[in-house]
Amino acid sequence: MAEAGAPVAHTSHVYEFKEVLDSSLQKHLADDAKWAAELITKLVSTGDDNAMRPGIVNACEGLAFVHVAKGGLGLTLARGSGFVIRKLDQDRFGHSRWSAPVFFTVSQMGFGVAVGYESVDSVLALMSYSSIERFTHDKAVVGTDLGLVTTEGAMSGVPAGTFGRTSHMDVQADNVNSVFTYSMAAGLLVNFSINGTETSPNNDLNRKLYGDTPLEDVLHGRTATFQELLPLYRKVADTGRAAIA
Repeated sequence: MAEAGAPVAHTSHVYEFKEVLDSSLQKHLADDAKWAAELITKLVSTGDDNAMRPGIVNACEGLAFVHVAKGGLGLTLARGSGFVIRKLDQDRFGHSRWSAPVFFTVSQMGFGVAVGYESVDSVLALMSYSSIERFTHDKAVVGTDLGLVTTEGAMSGVPAGTFGRTSHMDVQADNVNSVFTYSMAAGLLVNFSINGTETSPNNDLNRKLYGDTPLEDVLHGRTATFQELLPLYRKVADTGRAAIA
C-alpha cells in the first residue's frame, strides 16, 4: 500500500503522471503551473519590442520560472523561489514534452535594474543542459557558476535582459551557457539583472515530491510528472507552435 500523501503513478497520452495525495502539495503545484502559464501569456503578448518571442520556446533546452521579492533603491537583498523544467523532446511542428519540475530557492545581494519594485517575475530560457542542471546544485551563482554575462539592448528580437552571447546568431551557433531572461514587475516589462543571484534546490519540497530520486533523473524524465502541471505544459507547447504557424 502506498504511503499516505505519496505520489501514485498513472499515464495519460504523452505524459506519465503520478498523483499527489497531499492536498497542500496539489495546490502548490497547481498554483505554480497557473502562475507560470499566465506569466508566459503576459510576456509574449505585451506588444513591446522587448517582449518574449514564442520561438525561444522551440530553441531553448529548458525553462526556469522565478518569483523574486525585493525592495528599496540601489543595493538590495532579494529572496524568492522558482522551478525549472527541461525539454525532453520536440517535433518539427512545435509539439513538445517537458520534465517534471525541480524546485529551488533564490537570493540576491547586488544592484538590479528593476529597483523600487516589490517583486519581479521572470522566465529564463536556458539554452544548454549545463545551465539547467546548475539548478540542482547548492549555492549556484548566476554570473559565475552559470557563466552568464549581462548584455544590454534588444538583439534580433531577443530582449534586453539577455545573458551570454552578443547576438542571436551567436546564440544559435554556440549556445553553451546562454540564458535569456524575460521579466515583469507591476505589469510592465523590466530589464532585471539576475547576475549575482544564488540558487539552491528546495530540498524539502523536492523530497516530498520525489523521495530520494536524484534531481538530475527528474530533469532527464526518468520520473513521472504531475497532472497539475498540464496547464503549463500546454501553454509552452501552444507558444512553440505559434512560432511555427
